[in-house]
Amino acid sequence: MKKLLAALVVGAFAFGCLPAMAQEKTQSFILTPAEQARLKADRVAAKAKWDAMTPEEKAAMRKSANAKKRTELTAVEELSMGSGTEYFNAKEGAAATAASKAGPKPEKPSAEATKELQQKSKGQ
Repeated sequence: MKKLLAALVVGAFAFGCLPAMAQEKTQSFILTPAEQARLKADRVAAKAKWDAMTPEEKAAMRKSANAKKRTELTAVEELSMGSGTEYFNAKEGAAATAASKAGPKPEKPSAEATKELQQKSKGQ
């Protein structure tokens, strides 16, 4: 009976703490009106700057942003992006395949050896 009472108290405490923990997490994402206005102004200014750029400047900006992003990627992310052909050379792959098949093939046992093995297994 004491264990049941202890379990009820612990459960009530756990459920009582959930709203408080949820409230703490959601408050960090709420922006004040001043922050919202500043972010909106920044967005409008950036959009105006982007619209004023020439196509060559836009291409250079995209290229530099992609280069920066590539330097920040982990090895797994880098391998998973793109077509993957930059890491595989078909000629080298064909040569490696041919080299792996070049080894000696295992010989099949003769008919006599097969019969001997069958007789030994039956005798045991």
